[in-house]
Amino acid sequence: MKTKILALLLLSATLGSCNKFLEEKPLAEVALDQHYKNLYDVQAAIAGMYSSFQLEMVGKGNYQDNKDNYLEKYLYWGEYRADNFDRAISYTKDYVDEIVLNSLTPTNQFSDWSGLYTAIGRINNNIKYIPKAAELDSRITPEMLKDYLAQCHALRAMCYFYLVRVWGDAPIWLEPYEDVQQPAASARESKDKILNEVIIPDLEKAYSLVDKDAKNSLWTIGGAGICAIMADVYMWKKDYQNATKWIGRLFLTKSPTGVSYAGANETNLQDGASWKTIFVNPTSSKETIWSIHWDYLKNGCACMQTSWSPNNKQIVVDEGVWATWFQPQTTTSPSPDIRPQQTLDVYFGLPSNKRDRFIKWYPTDANPTKADPWPITNQALPVYLTMYRLSDMYLLYAEALNGLGDRTNALKYLNFVRKRARLPQYDANDATIATSYQLETAILDERRMELFGEGKRWFDLVRTGRVKDVMDPILKRRQEEAGNLEKPGFLDPTNRVYWPIHRNVLNSNKALVQNPGYTD
Repeated sequence: MKTKILALLLLSATLGSCNKFLEEKPLAEVALDQHYKNLYDVQAAIAGMYSSFQLEMVGKGNYQDNKDNYLEKYLYWGEYRADNFDRAISYTKDYVDEIVLNSLTPTNQFSDWSGLYTAIGRINNNIKYIPKAAELDSRITPEMLKDYLAQCHALRAMCYFYLVRVWGDAPIWLEPYEDVQQPAASARESKDKILNEVIIPDLEKAYSLVDKDAKNSLWTIGGAGICAIMADVYMWKKDYQNATKWIGRLFLTKSPTGVSYAGANETNLQDGASWKTIFVNPTSSKETIWSIHWDYLKNGCACMQTSWSPNNKQIVVDEGVWATWFQPQTTTSPSPDIRPQQTLDVYFGLPSNKRDRFIKWYPTDANPTKADPWPITNQALPVYLTMYRLSDMYLLYAEALNGLGDRTNALKYLNFVRKRARLPQYDANDATIATSYQLETAILDERRMELFGEGKRWFDLVRTGRVKDVMDPILKRRQEEAGNLEKPGFLDPTNRVYWPIHRNVLNSNKALVQNPGYTD
């Protein structure tokens, strides 16, 4: 965790101009409540908490300084350890090798959770002091106050949800750190306690405050986003009854276009002809729920391993999914699936089999027959990273219904997504989905394709206990390619599905204990 004075310094870059702070006392001598005095302070504080979260998801946004590039934890945590992506052997670095070969160490830069606690620190400040600002400034109406607090509680829940999914147990901080004399060291609490006593109560509080009739705000967490996170949390707990309840509540909320999500059939999804709209123009999509808006002019480049650079990438699409899903699109009888050609530039580099142009976030031809022009100024384009969307919820709903034994409706929601993708629908008597486990496999396979590169795949494998089965053969292939002829596969899945805690974090908080399966 950060040093003792971090929480006292968090707002310095957020709540005022440089000139203003030159005229004031050092922050160590100024109470936090002095930074929450009016509507503008509150708006800056809300922007600051989202900014700290999006920096964790996307990176620093400075493509001219290589040390700030390729920091997209959205993908390192949610995708790169799984079967969708692999290392590009010619250009790979040690920290990438560790991730794709399941040989993580406590010095891997992506095992540092400090950024999430930075966001949590800002949120804790907001929850305590925004109501005090509302007492001072009548422009902050009761409705606005409720909305701000709903966003704070929801985003704090999301930060802790990442902590639970990536590291398991973690320290709990729910109050501002305002006294440098207060002990900073804090032991880890169990992941179950965090889920049950922090995340779920935060989301319930957020839902109680949010305007249920408002259309979804997309860039911030509204009613639909709260429901989506809660459903995801209950799926993590394998509480399918509550997961379906919260997805049902989500269906009653309104999309950014003002249309109810409804959840009745495939027509409530973005139509197949404009599927790419979800990613390149999400405010006009009836399917989007919560996305991160990364604007080049304000934030710099969204410098992600798979997307922004035209060459010398360290991470590429895995050869297995390339051969089975992407490459068939370039044959004389391509699959009717609308998604592969809009996810990866399947024609680029043929016949040399290059797999490094992930185009999902960029405007491209919806039905290409040759290589899409790689945007020369692609690093100057906005990127909208999808946190949740309706087809994600349809497939979670199908999985939950299957878990409850409702095979008929589980199959229905799976087929809604397949129909939109222009794929054959599963028949109830299909032998490949005869059992509950087989149907769950089909749902997870569909999630893999539909949500490819959206930070979901690794968490799906962990959540359903399938890491060992899925990753063993893939890791053995990768390990052999890396010169490890023993090919051990995925060792110690009980412990090593979690990341190690970074050594710097352990050194700064002596109350912490390293995750099992790793040495300090």
